[in-house]
Amino acid sequence: MKIEVLNKGLYSLIIDNGRVGRQRDGFCESGPMDSNAYDWANFLAFNLDGTPCFEAIGEMRLRVDEDCIIAVTGREPSLDVDGNVKATYQSQHVPAGATITFGSALLGSKAYLAIGGNWHVPKAVGSACTVVREQLGGLDGKGCALKDGDCIDISANSRIKSTARMRTLSRQHIDNYGFLESIRVIPGYQFSSFSAVALRTFETSSYTVSSAIDRMGFRLTGELVTADIENMRSEAIHLGAIQVPGDGQPIVMMRDRQTLGGYPKLGCVSPCDISRLAQAVPGEKVNFVFQHEEEARADWLLMTSRRRRLQGEIL
Repeated sequence: MKIEVLNKGLYSLIIDNGRVGRQRDGFCESGPMDSNAYDWANFLAFNLDGTPCFEAIGEMRLRVDEDCIIAVTGREPSLDVDGNVKATYQSQHVPAGATITFGSALLGSKAYLAIGGNWHVPKAVGSACTVVREQLGGLDGKGCALKDGDCIDISANSRIKSTARMRTLSRQHIDNYGFLESIRVIPGYQFSSFSAVALRTFETSSYTVSSAIDRMGFRLTGELVTADIENMRSEAIHLGAIQVPGDGQPIVMMRDRQTLGGYPKLGCVSPCDISRLAQAVPGEKVNFVFQHEEEARADWLLMTSRRRRLQGEIL
């Protein structure tokens, strides 16, 4: 099966679960900005975990030359096939020759399209995930974002039987991407280097997502927060780490972050909330609350066990 990109939208990439464990070798983690949406897209399209898919900002349009099963997820995602609106967070059968259009209702949010089958895309350092800055992954293996006219080969998914029941994630189980609830933060190594006033300021203030956001990091604007550290050695940066540079404006480090950094860190966004933050768009306001690491661990275990249970029920 051949997939032809008719319109790449604003910015579209081939992504998978990233270069897990290779940060020690100097490669960024990469992977999906919204890992929850990515995982659900592959599950609903009958794919194995870690199968490549499309991550798109803006409205992307493609054509398929064979029958296939697809699924679209993300924040307020939309999907139509040959001009007919189709449900998202649901398996959809698409006939040969059909045109698929998908995206997000919020400009800047990410939508995910999984297509059932085995993707024939090159891997670099164990992953097909596109990292433009590192010139790795993607369709050409050199980190190029998708462009109009690109074609991707996908072989049939033998795991999909003709009698397979289409999969649906009920609306009440779809992630809530709003920001009425605070983003949870686990205190980091330099937590004690911030004064009680600085920590209270950070926890009680609203921060605006600036226009300076990308797959490397989200710069926030709001009340200044400073640490007592003037100089520190560079150290490894975890997904969701909240760095505070000299201007006092926090930066949340995201999937394509650099491997090392020397700014003090307030802490790290909980893995339960990082996908929600990754879907924020410029101008939205977010709040933060510190959380004990054991509470964060319990929340993560509950979230992952809930997902497994839901997948079992859908099967």
